Amino acid sequence: MNTRWILVILLTAMMIALIWRNEMSDMADPSWTKCKESLLVQTLTGSCTLRYEGETEPS
Repeated sequence: MNTRWILVILLTAMMIALIWRNEMSDMADPSWTKCKESLLVQTLTGSCTLRYEGETEPS
């Protein structure tokens, strides 16, 4: 199998998984999306400024 086809299959599977998670499931948003900082900054520094006032738990 050509490497190009493996890449196409992997990208297609990721697109289907993303669409499924966003549109078909009733899962809550990941906890790291509640912070103003990016995920990289949260990982490196451990800081989290809540994006919304009503939330009580940072990631």
